[in-house]
Amino acid sequence: MNMSEPQARREAVINASIGSIWSVITDISQLHKVNPGVVKATGAMNKEGSLRSCEMNNNGKKGTMTERLIELVPERKTVWLLENDTMGMSKMLRNTRFVFLLERIDEGRTKVVNETHYEPANLAARILNAVMMRKKIGRAQDQILRNIRALTER
Repeated sequence: MNMSEPQARREAVINASIGSIWSVITDISQLHKVNPGVVKATGAMNKEGSLRSCEMNNNGKKGTMTERLIELVPERKTVWLLENDTMGMSKMLRNTRFVFLLERIDEGRTKVVNETHYEPANLAARILNAVMMRKKIGRAQDQILRNIRALTER
């Protein structure tokens, strides 16, 4: 799979087993608890080729996103490709992928990496990306990792 370098990347060591983290990041009913922008999600997140549709509310900006699970390596990796959205993201960014990488440290600790890959679609998107989008996505990734920690650490 040809994937650009991540535009945003965050990682955390979470005091939970890889299995418990995997069960949270592949459960559609948990997505709104993991991703702060998701209001409601439908579809499946545990089978390669699956589609998920998300109702979004990012700081008052509402819309929908449809993503396809293009790579799934059990307890190691998920890669979601943004297929379309109603908020303009797919007009500004190309080949947008959302990635989770899991690495077992020991029985009760897991390194979780959250990456966002994309290519700015035009000059305006390149400028916005440099000025604010990378930072904004990074803050969202920080929150996602905090949410996974809250859902899985005992």
